[in-house]
Amino acid sequence: MRARRRKKRRTGLYLVMLVVGIFLSTLVVQGYGLRANCQKLATEQNELEAKKKDLQKKQQEIKEKASYMKTDKYIEDVAREKFGLVYENEIIFKAVDSE
Repeated sequence: MRARRRKKRRTGLYLVMLVVGIFLSTLVVQGYGLRANCQKLATEQNELEAKKKDLQKKQQEIKEKASYMKTDKYIEDVAREKFGLVYENEIIFKAVDSE
């Protein structure tokens, strides 16, 4: 009878060890998966931060251009370039096209 009890205890112990082993192996596999996911997210975060810096730089350039467009100098530059307007006392020299 004692031999049967020992056998049942061993069987129960082996069963508990098997369950613990399966649990630990599952934890290890999940840990590796989480580590890979964490690295992927870190890379994505770095890319997004770089993109954010580029967009902030572009936003600053747009703000500067908008403030420049509100000045009289911009209006004068556009009038000269697009419409060919000049002041009364200015002389315009044009290059002769060689054909």
